[in-house]
Amino acid sequence: MHYLSPEFGLVFVGFLWLYWWLGSARGVRAQNLLLLVASYLFYCSFDWRFAFLLLNFSLVILALAQAVQGHNGNRRRWPVIAGVVLALVNLGIFKYYNFFREESLALLTPLFNGASLPVLEFVLPVGISFYTFQGLAYLISVGRGECKPAKLFDGLLHLSFFPTLLAGPICRPNELLTQIQSPDERKIAAPEVAILLIISALIKKVWLSAWLAEEWVNPVFANPDAYHSLELLCGLMAYAWQLFFDFSGYTDVVTALALLLGFSLPVNFRQPYLATSLSDFWRRWHITLSRWIRDYVYISLGGNRASWGRTQMNLLIAMVLSGFWHGASATFIVWGLWHGLGLIAQNCWQKITSFTLPDAITQWLTFAFVCFGWLLFRAEDWESVTTYVAGFSRWDTLPSLNWMGLLAAMVVFFMLARRAEPMMEKSAAALRVLPWWGQALALVASALLIMELAPAGMPGFIYFGF
Repeated sequence: MHYLSPEFGLVFVGFLWLYWWLGSARGVRAQNLLLLVASYLFYCSFDWRFAFLLLNFSLVILALAQAVQGHNGNRRRWPVIAGVVLALVNLGIFKYYNFFREESLALLTPLFNGASLPVLEFVLPVGISFYTFQGLAYLISVGRGECKPAKLFDGLLHLSFFPTLLAGPICRPNELLTQIQSPDERKIAAPEVAILLIISALIKKVWLSAWLAEEWVNPVFANPDAYHSLELLCGLMAYAWQLFFDFSGYTDVVTALALLLGFSLPVNFRQPYLATSLSDFWRRWHITLSRWIRDYVYISLGGNRASWGRTQMNLLIAMVLSGFWHGASATFIVWGLWHGLGLIAQNCWQKITSFTLPDAITQWLTFAFVCFGWLLFRAEDWESVTTYVAGFSRWDTLPSLNWMGLLAAMVVFFMLARRAEPMMEKSAAALRVLPWWGQALALVASALLIMELAPAGMPGFIYFGF
């Protein structure tokens, strides 16, 4: 069920009434139990087997966290290590088995004639990468003594909370679990902000992302041989913005849902295409994943505590693993390698010179580097990558798409990105003076207008596949 679909909206409104009525009548514990049931029913709407897998994963992680609490010294490490291994094996089987099978056969066949490995058909459970990382963050936090093991129902809800279940944000225990455990009465702190975030999500996902996909991204990537080099360049930029609108739109709507339930979620995007360097980009893009990779991979490898050369190697490994997390494909690994080498090149430049370029130039250089990396992210295989790149030399045909109009739209996107925060604050102030029915009317009117302007259909969120 799509978060922005009318069906989900109707069900959520009814659920929201029951949730707040139950809170006033029975308190926070009753609300948590309702949330837990609703989260598993929501997950079952995709496939009941997914819910069974999530429950088993959660019970193992919670049991190992309890085992950590019962030990001292180095013995606290073993339940954590066991949990990390089991979680990664579980993720690897569902997400990476066929990739490793194909790569292994490619290596073994020339050496052993008739080599074979069993074929296992798996349906990738939606959200498995996200709840795996959230579960590992919880277990590691318990192992480090940063939090105590959660009670059963609290821990189950932390790992299945339906606004964050499918594609994050990846919450640490002190960001979500502490709110679940708090006995204080919940309140909707800023309903006007929630309304604006829902409107923002509709604009980004239903209108802009869908328009870019329909008019530019899907046609150009489906047949790059048919397009002029300028159109291919515009197609890459269109995909960069489509991906941002899609994922940040998802983040907006789940943040709004959480606010309406009395929870606050960590920020996941801070206008990444305004970044002035690659390191700045990764402090702005998919922030909760970036810090997970930093804290649990990069720092665990030694971070910057070793020599400068070893630090660069740790950075490269962390980025390659980040790429592999996104998908079981060589193109994702090279995408991680692309960003890792880019970060190393940036660090080398800073090490050998103090010369700096103006921010306007570094912003466009960073955006161009990121855009080319998105080609590896979007392409289905190496043949698609090479075909697309070869098209950049195609100047002997006339463009058939309105590339000047798209470039103008890109400029507008950048201008709006710079003004997004003050525009949101002014809009929230305007909504705040309206009564609740006026705010609801503004939301309904905005949604109808956006639906009218947007292309037909309700495409799924891109990051649900990771």
